[in-house]
Amino acid sequence: MNILITAGGTSEKIDTVRSITNHSTGRLGKEIGELFLAQGHRVTYITTPQAVQPTKESNLTIIEIDSTKELETTLLEQFDHQKFDGIIHSMAVSDFTTETTLSEDLFIEKLAAKLTADGHLPDATDLRETLYRSLDEIGKTIQQEKKIPSGTDRLLLFLKKNPKIIAMLRKQQPHAVLVGFKLLVGVSTEELIRVGQSILIKNNCDLVLANDLEEIQGSHHKGILIDALGQTETAQTKKEIAQLIVKKVEEKWRNQ
Repeated sequence: MNILITAGGTSEKIDTVRSITNHSTGRLGKEIGELFLAQGHRVTYITTPQAVQPTKESNLTIIEIDSTKELETTLLEQFDHQKFDGIIHSMAVSDFTTETTLSEDLFIEKLAAKLTADGHLPDATDLRETLYRSLDEIGKTIQQEKKIPSGTDRLLLFLKKNPKIIAMLRKQQPHAVLVGFKLLVGVSTEELIRVGQSILIKNNCDLVLANDLEEIQGSHHKGILIDALGQTETAQTKKEIAQLIVKKVEEKWRNQ
């Protein structure tokens, strides 16, 4: 099989020295990748410089990215020249990316200028519309400083929503066995399964691995693998999760 795996966590730049990221280490993706390789499959592994990576070998291609936009571009490039039999989308993708950053003083200055541009303050309805419009315009302010000065008491960071990478995978690779991932925090098993099923249906996945951050500690990593029929299987470690995913993907591919 020709397998694509995404792993690690994307990073969104604030300036040239600061960024927003998450705590994903890529250890589960590494475990899955190495098991696919041990089974004789080819693996294209898209990850981040900070994440752990599988041991290099001839059937493994590693591609490093940083941001969600770079991930999207890299995936589309890969889809342009090869077909994948399985896609394991385990990467923790940032929901938002930075739009611009302003000091408190600069933000107030810009907002005051926008609100008083017509020479009067509008009524409550007009004020809300003006505020939304002003925030949209201020958000498009071009970041001038390569490194944001640290002298300001309060820093305003404008974020905009990233595209959902998982939403494009089925359209781009309609015949691949697609495995999605969903991480929640402090929910019941029933809620974890319910949300996992909704992700599976919404993105037309074959399987979704649902896990709870509170159930990931050291060698313990509880994961619930959900299939398109709503059936579930539970694993208790990263190794068990990897074994379960590889087995199910191979079975699904053989039965297509």
